[in-house]
Amino acid sequence: MVLTSLFGCSEAERAADPIRPVRVVKVGDLEAITGRSFPGRASAKNDVDLSFQVSGPLVELPVDVGSVVSSGDTIAKIDSRDFDTALRDTEARLDKAKANLLAMERGARPEEINQLKLALKQAEASYEQAIAEHDRNAELVKSGAVSQSQFDITAARRKRAAAEVDDAIEALNIGMTGAREEDLDAKRAEVRSLEAAVTDAKNRLDDTTLAAPFDGEISVRYVDNFQRVEAKQAIVRIVDVSEIEIVVQVPESVIGLLEKGIPVTCKFDAIGEREFHGKVTKIGREASKTTRTYPVTVQIEQPDDANVLPGMAATVSIKTTGSDSTVNNLIIPLQAVFTEPADDSQSFVWVFDDATGKVSRRAVTLGELTPVGVRVTEGLKVGDHVVTAGINSLQEGQVVKLL
Repeated sequence: MVLTSLFGCSEAERAADPIRPVRVVKVGDLEAITGRSFPGRASAKNDVDLSFQVSGPLVELPVDVGSVVSSGDTIAKIDSRDFDTALRDTEARLDKAKANLLAMERGARPEEINQLKLALKQAEASYEQAIAEHDRNAELVKSGAVSQSQFDITAARRKRAAAEVDDAIEALNIGMTGAREEDLDAKRAEVRSLEAAVTDAKNRLDDTTLAAPFDGEISVRYVDNFQRVEAKQAIVRIVDVSEIEIVVQVPESVIGLLEKGIPVTCKFDAIGEREFHGKVTKIGREASKTTRTYPVTVQIEQPDDANVLPGMAATVSIKTTGSDSTVNNLIIPLQAVFTEPADDSQSFVWVFDDATGKVSRRAVTLGELTPVGVRVTEGLKVGDHVVTAGINSLQEGQVVKLL
């Protein structure tokens, strides 16, 4: 009686175990996506807010909202007078530094040496005067006839005069014997620094003109002419509507069926039932954590007889056929694949059977990794349901329910 009771409780406990929920994808099934529609919103393929790299008052702003511009057209100009002056000043300093370097390399002329000797005599005379003045104050400060601050001033003057003598001696030595190599290196470095400063000044002068980076249309103008603007401040927004992009969100159950270049059709609420043809150009690699959908970008050419504008609500339909390459596009999410702890050389997936409601383990051969999953080359066929969530707690022949 006790054994029967125990066995009866065990059976009852197993019977009461809940059926585990799993998530599956149907691989290679074109019907899962053919004709499906996804909402999105139109945007220009190229759009950018233009701004200056320098600050200043505007003197030209020849465009307005709706203006059509070509690549290289002037959008706006800043008063360039200060930047032109800065460039000419920097170029003058560079020319002077180059002339000094040339003189140092060639050596000083006789008249220059005489000037250097005279400068040394003047520095020595100033030093002698500074010594005498400081020595006199050294005696007077003891008796209080001279304040401590006056004494400190004469001490600093003597020190400065001594440094001027040393500089004059060094300049005379360079003039008579030629510049030392380290002096030449220092002057060459100064020349290189000024050359870089000239390049920067030229760039800043060029930056006073704002040009269109591509053909497009002005959609927003943020400032008025003669207004002072700051660097990085948006001036206008330019859009290129020759090509339109629409981003739609595709669920993970069918994302593996998509590839770049797949044809699509688009309808826009503002234009009616007319269909526009395009193709898939981008497939997002990461799903949204909340919706479990992937961003897919499709692109259409701007038609000649219609005007598709950024912001228009759109509906994108994917219309594949059995002849498309996607029929062999057996791609599954990477998280659906697992290996045995004892042997990680063989990959497996759990396949769900609609008829029995059970899962079975199946060996697969993997191919290349794609933006949305891994390609399976052997082990699966079109229409198989592969478990993508809950794989780590499944057993062979276990009954599951689909999420």
